[in-house]
Amino acid sequence: MKVFFALILLFAQGAMPPAFEVASIKEAPPLSIEHIQAGQFHVGLNIDGSRADYGFMSLADLIPYACRVKWYRVSGPAWTNETRWDILAKIPTGQSADRAPEMMRSLLAERFKLAIHRENREQSVYALVRGKGILNIREAAADEAVSAMPQPAENVRMNTTSTGSVISGGATGTVRLTPGPGGVQMQMARITMAALADMLSQFMDRPIVDATGLKGNYQVTLGLMGDLMMGMPAAQKLTAILGLGLPGMMPDTSAPAIFQAVNNLGLELQPRKSPVETIVVDHLEKTPTVN
Repeated sequence: MKVFFALILLFAQGAMPPAFEVASIKEAPPLSIEHIQAGQFHVGLNIDGSRADYGFMSLADLIPYACRVKWYRVSGPAWTNETRWDILAKIPTGQSADRAPEMMRSLLAERFKLAIHRENREQSVYALVRGKGILNIREAAADEAVSAMPQPAENVRMNTTSTGSVISGGATGTVRLTPGPGGVQMQMARITMAALADMLSQFMDRPIVDATGLKGNYQVTLGLMGDLMMGMPAAQKLTAILGLGLPGMMPDTSAPAIFQAVNNLGLELQPRKSPVETIVVDHLEKTPTVN
């Protein structure tokens, strides 16, 4: 009954919500650094014709996607990021792939018994702003290849050499990780300030919103302290760097390092309060109904 009313609230106007024709949901295998290096990076969304493939995605990823909101606008159980799922679904003939998020909402309501409501809540955020000094970033090269996240799994590659690692095919163009003073230098060939804010949020206990006023794409070299990722599995480090994790995944001690890294770019993080329309999860099952 709760699911029924949730669907009514989510899809007003009396129209039936779009739904996948069929869908298979399986728990995703652990992501290993060996699979990443071999190009077997099954993570994110790939829609090819009527085939919608969601790889290595948690409910904490899927609910914001299905509701077309940022992750920080969803308030749900902490365990939603614990399990990763592989979902393969078919878009019905005649339905646009642009409606895939709404189809995912129907799937979550049907298989995970998702029920939600919306309300305004004041949240603590960090605003990414320009500092008082010189900006230590520059405009990205026009020919730097880039594509929007999420990526088809086969598009993301990582090559490791004696001098560091190179990740290509992601939303930030080519990413180079090389040893630097006291840690690692992360060189991003092409990134917007909004995308940088989202990526930095992986390491913090609250959202970071872009308030720099800087438009376009930039080359950014971010210095990450050596102790920032201590104790994290290699694959988890990579998902954080690529922006595939969730905020708060890092220990509280990461915050000072991130503040310093941002300051080195000529930017600052300022704590603020902001009212945000929030998707509140009223009910959600940990496991889906059977395929």
